[in-house]
Amino acid sequence: MSAVLPRICSFLLMLFLGSHTAFADPPPLKLGVMPFNSPQALARSLQGLTTHLEQQLGRKIILYTAPNYKTHIQQLLAGEFDIAITGPHFAAMAEEQSMRILFRYAEKLEPVLVLPANSPPLQVAQLRGKTIATASRFAIITLGSLEWLEKNGLELGKDYTLQEYPSHGAAIAAVANHMADAAFVAASALQQNPEEIKQAVRTQEIGIFLPHVCTLLNRTLDPASAERITQALSDFPHTEAGKAFFQQTGYAGYAPLSAADRVQLRRYIGLTKHLLELP
Repeated sequence: MSAVLPRICSFLLMLFLGSHTAFADPPPLKLGVMPFNSPQALARSLQGLTTHLEQQLGRKIILYTAPNYKTHIQQLLAGEFDIAITGPHFAAMAEEQSMRILFRYAEKLEPVLVLPANSPPLQVAQLRGKTIATASRFAIITLGSLEWLEKNGLELGKDYTLQEYPSHGAAIAAVANHMADAAFVAASALQQNPEEIKQAVRTQEIGIFLPHVCTLLNRTLDPASAERITQALSDFPHTEAGKAFFQQTGYAGYAPLSAADRVQLRRYIGLTKHLLELP
């Protein structure tokens, strides 16, 4: 009897451990977000999405951002996220690795020039000698804006100074606080800033439109999880939280990344790889 009892106890322990594992909560999903705004602003803006995903999937969503764009790109290309929300040129680069593009925001991404609230309309030549704030030289907003300045006869480092900040929000704040003469940011980024910052600046259109931020899924996820996540994301614009999110941000829902979008992105992908010293 003394020899049988330990075996019974061992069997019961294994049965308990097996049952505990079978009913354990699934691991959290890592949502990587491009650092186009402060971590606090990103978490606040995406709260409706993360709550929706947690409710639909029964899994915790952990939001990851980075201190700068370069770190975010490195993490994205290394496949560190289950879901990612990132710039379209970064998305196309990640698609060459382990990620799959699901869709982009439906609204086109529009770079705008941010100026002090009391400043008059500006001609391009009037930016000569100025300090221009931007989120990162890797951001497609920055690449498109610098290309626009070059086409209008202004050369980086010679005719103006580029000052990089951690996020679009920080670049806007630099203009509001007179630390920069102007800034190039996404038109939608202004809506995600505190009211006192919005009141201290104004925007001026420059006539550039680019493919918007993309949502991606890691191809290493098991097919059943990938299908459920994709369906939950697709459903989000039709929920009350989703309607509020897309109205407040101006993103206008989801759309596929088209062939024309990909053609437009090619020169920015090449330039980004060059800046990152990637093959």
